[in-house]
Amino acid sequence: MSLPDLTGKTAVVTGASRGIGAHLARDFAGRGMRLGLCARSAPALPDGRDVVARQLDVRDAGAVDQLARAVEERFGRIDLWINNAGVLTPMAPMRRADAADWNRHIEINVGGVMHGSRAYVHHLRRLGESGRGGVLVNISSGAGRRPYAGWSAYCAGKAAVDMLTRCIAVEEEEIELRAHALAPGIVDTHMQEQIRAASPDDFAEQARFVQLARDARFSSPEFVAARLIELVFDPDHRTDEVLVSLPLEHAG
Repeated sequence: MSLPDLTGKTAVVTGASRGIGAHLARDFAGRGMRLGLCARSAPALPDGRDVVARQLDVRDAGAVDQLARAVEERFGRIDLWINNAGVLTPMAPMRRADAADWNRHIEINVGGVMHGSRAYVHHLRRLGESGRGGVLVNISSGAGRRPYAGWSAYCAGKAAVDMLTRCIAVEEEEIELRAHALAPGIVDTHMQEQIRAASPDDFAEQARFVQLARDARFSSPEFVAARLIELVFDPDHRTDEVLVSLPLEHAG
């Protein structure tokens, strides 16, 4: 694959302190991109690169909008915005889930995506004609497309992200926004450690994920970053589909 020169392109990544978000930030920086990063804890900062970083909670719409404006003031047009911030817990059958924890999950995993998407759309519309053709990637999951016992919050939230992204794609067609809800597959991150540590009474498929780890059947964050770059910047991999699922890196 021969990618276009990404030097001078700008990307925003939420949830950039660890996992997929941190790996995306490092990969993008290595390709010469300028970055806007945020996380509830301090974002992981690539060395020697142009970065605007904020420690914030994506439930705070004002703080997310301020991040977008800070990146705009420093770098101009944001070419790519990735809503990656999210949580996994609570993991338990819905009947036993704590209502406050369940609602907090939805506020982060759905509300946070809405806040980031809205901030990005406002940014593109402020730019007028030069704001056309931006790319929004909301990190979704196969769990939004099939039910898992014990994951009622996570499945419901990711299903909402899928439909939210589809609505945004329709609403912002006039500014040529490309919006994708990307299911990255099973990626070896801290979330997977949480899954493997769960009680089978709380998450019925815990043993399957333990076996996947033993068999090294996960995708690496580096693989996900490369496929995402293809989707966004390589014309040969561009798609008009809103819901996108990546294959597993080790599917054999």
